[in-house]
Amino acid sequence: MKQIFSILILATTLWSCANNSQNKALSDAKQAQASIKQMQPGGIATTEGGWTMKAKIDGKDWVANSIIPPDLAGRISGDNGGESIGLPYDRRGMVVGEKTKFSHDNAVDLMLPDDEGGILGGYAGEMEITKVDENWAEGKFFFTGSSSRSDKKVEVTDGFFRISLAKK
Repeated sequence: MKQIFSILILATTLWSCANNSQNKALSDAKQAQASIKQMQPGGIATTEGGWTMKAKIDGKDWVANSIIPPDLAGRISGDNGGESIGLPYDRRGMVVGEKTKFSHDNAVDLMLPDDEGGILGGYAGEMEITKVDENWAEGKFFFTGSSSRSDKKVEVTDGFFRISLAKK
């Protein structure tokens, strides 16, 4: 009788562990699906060590959940739920140490849908390419976003991106 009781306890414990593992897997899958739905069309999901864009917008951490390949978009464009940063892009400029100063002729696009007007231009700031190899380019950036429609200014600091240069 003790043996049967021990077997029942062991079986219940194993069933409970398997059920918890299934619930976690289901929760993880739902979270991944929600993230994919938030991605911009044509975007590639960002990952640590892969496609990446992050910055601080007015001191608040911002991380892109997708990036459109720059060869398609003509910009280095990261998005998170409609908030996006679009940096100027020229594949020939992907050289370590290359600096791009932002101006009215070479501006950053900053989309903040909750903001009045939504789109701000980054006319003052800079992007620097910090690392390039046969597969990836990395850089850092900062800028001040503004609009001619309001006096509002948005400071974007500590920007970082990593994009793939691999030929497909």
